[in-house]
Amino acid sequence: MSPIYRYLKTLSRIVESLLIRLLLQPLKLLPVKPNRVLFTAFMEKQYACNPKYISRELRRRYGDRIELLWSFRHPERFPDLEKDEGVKVISSATFRYYVYAMTSRVIVTNTLFKPTLPRRKGMLIINTWHGGGSYKKIQQKTLDRIRRAGTGLYLSSSRAFTEETIRGSLDYKGEVLEAGMPRNDILLNPPSRERIDEIRAKIGLKPGQQLCLYAPTWQKDWVVHYNMPDYAETVKALEARFGGEWVMGYRSHHVTMYLDQTKAAQGALDLTLYPDMQELLLVCGCLITDYSSCIWDASLTYTPTFLYCTDLKEYLKKYEFYSDIRSWPYPLAENMDELKKNIASFDQAAYEAACRAHHEKLGCCETGKATEAVCDRIAEVTGMK
Repeated sequence: MSPIYRYLKTLSRIVESLLIRLLLQPLKLLPVKPNRVLFTAFMEKQYACNPKYISRELRRRYGDRIELLWSFRHPERFPDLEKDEGVKVISSATFRYYVYAMTSRVIVTNTLFKPTLPRRKGMLIINTWHGGGSYKKIQQKTLDRIRRAGTGLYLSSSRAFTEETIRGSLDYKGEVLEAGMPRNDILLNPPSRERIDEIRAKIGLKPGQQLCLYAPTWQKDWVVHYNMPDYAETVKALEARFGGEWVMGYRSHHVTMYLDQTKAAQGALDLTLYPDMQELLLVCGCLITDYSSCIWDASLTYTPTFLYCTDLKEYLKKYEFYSDIRSWPYPLAENMDELKKNIASFDQAAYEAACRAHHEKLGCCETGKATEAVCDRIAEVTGMK
């Protein structure tokens, strides 16, 4: 794609956004409902991540006193959500969606929120983001879209994320809540043994089996999504180092979750459509990824985590990190032999010490009370307090 084509494409998106905003201006005449909160997660594809935990806590606290809306591209994929979670499900492909959005007091998202929606006085847009720590730099075109989103509050998992991403890359001057990510509260305050056993059974683990989760990040080059480790060899290495019986699990990135996962999941439990990544992290005994920021989440519980980056040299030509990937506490391998060696030589005590130093260096803000903190802020805005 030539620079001129990219420029024209970006310009057309901006013009389109401005035109739609202009057409939607009359909706500003509708009164804002002070107790209405609209949620969206992963580009309106999932009921998940930080928005899900915030939504649940608001429902627990305020019941029917607060109106909770969830927008999806394909609401038919969530037939039981209204009954099970007490929220209203709406399609983002309808005019009704814009009416609901324009009359919401608070909007909560974990990615980008529609730049086409006119912002109005009194509306608070909360961006929880969906990655912790401070690892990958956001690409320029995404930065441009986020900057136009009109966000009024960001959540942050670390002071490094605040300074490098929010204040630095995004050039954001507004309010930041440094209390961690709501989705990580469950890792710092784990549920009962019964609930953990329930999750294990739900994903197909037998009593005594240990799960090694392989969860790669997304890349534009679809071919690299099949650069998974040799599952059988990985299981052998894990059983030799940690003992017991191990099972591999595979989880795709949310961008690719509805594509065919047959090849990538062959020889593993296909956990791509399991609704909650944090529950998988809660029950897994080991995590393998390439460049996913789920490494931050797993580090909070000191779960053994390994980087498997067979395309590292090519990746660094396309993407940037805030710090050298080899300075992170997670053992790095560029091929299968290196991965097996890293597993064989893994030292849990040394790893925990490295994670603690890493948390201190980045200025970890995870408190285990992030959900409570952001719900308190929403309560102030909506008059629930």
